[in-house]
Amino acid sequence: MNNLVIEKNFGHSRTSPAQQVKINEQFRLQNAYDNLLPIKVTRFFQQKIDEEVATLGHTEGPLHRMVYPTKERLLVCAPGEVAYFVDDRENMPEDAPGNIIQKYRNRALFMPTSTCVSHCQYCFRQDVLSEQHETGKTVLDKAILELDSYLSMHPDIQEVILSGGDPMTLPMESLQSIISAIKSHAQVKSIRIHTKTISYFPQVFKSDEKLRLLASAGVRLVFHLTHPYELCEVVRKTIKRIQDTGIRCYNQFPILRQINDHPEVLRRHLKTLDCLGIRNLSVFIPDPINFSALFSISLARLRNIINELNWRSPSWINSTRFVMDTKVGKVRVRREDMTHYDAERGIAIFERDGKTIHYPDFPANLDIPGEIKTMLWKDYVSLN
Repeated sequence: MNNLVIEKNFGHSRTSPAQQVKINEQFRLQNAYDNLLPIKVTRFFQQKIDEEVATLGHTEGPLHRMVYPTKERLLVCAPGEVAYFVDDRENMPEDAPGNIIQKYRNRALFMPTSTCVSHCQYCFRQDVLSEQHETGKTVLDKAILELDSYLSMHPDIQEVILSGGDPMTLPMESLQSIISAIKSHAQVKSIRIHTKTISYFPQVFKSDEKLRLLASAGVRLVFHLTHPYELCEVVRKTIKRIQDTGIRCYNQFPILRQINDHPEVLRRHLKTLDCLGIRNLSVFIPDPINFSALFSISLARLRNIINELNWRSPSWINSTRFVMDTKVGKVRVRREDMTHYDAERGIAIFERDGKTIHYPDFPANLDIPGEIKTMLWKDYVSLN
């Protein structure tokens, strides 16, 4: 891709809807060559984006940036970017390749599908998911048999996490088969399902039969809600309906530059989740993967954001953990958990279980914070 051509076309001012059309086209040409997921947005989420663009007059609002590329997505890169920082392939057992990941002794992650209802621009599994598109029923049936066999051979596994893709895109019959296979192993005490459908396509939870299945299996449902504006009235009512069936609801999300990289955005988001009875488990820093620079934040600024959040909010809001995911497991990004910082190379070194993680810090000169009046465009007047 010719970056000079892109820069000439789009410049550095706010992106207009007309310019966005050109960016989308450039991205479509590029994603096939670089294992990037194509643009995919549900009608439900697009309606929110249309309101945002109409209000702001440009396409750089937080909801738009979640699912559509920006000019920075094509132009900006940072040192140390790789295809897949977490590298789940290293934790895929040889006897069940492609669907099972096991980093921890007592937990296994199962990816029954590569499908999502919409594609997040910040997805950290783009490299793997773009390879796997798409799993058919025959392939899924084989994967379930492999999971069943794997659980039989690994009696230490007490929790199975369904991820992907998005498991909630699966039909009722497939979900039932997966859950039945897991529940047949008495040592498994917990089933967790991670999903973004609550934001992009909440209609998936209209099925009473599907909700009864999740409730009867004691499933913990983990949403990936990233910004307070995802929690519209439809989403809130859907969450209430899910909770009324007895399903326990949680959340986790990444901190993303110019989407939610401000203490006030985080405070509002975490407060809203708490008011809805949702416990936020983790806030992730973006993986340093290819074409991810527009979402990344320097560790120094991240710690300032965390400190500000801690100082100006009660513990029931700020008790969530800020972590990075790595090939050896999650690591907290607190300064005391960092064993060394190589200022010359911009490398932070962390350790977990005797293993070393080298994290390429995001350069401060590229770390342009989001503007609060854009990230909280609905409420900016009330902030002043």
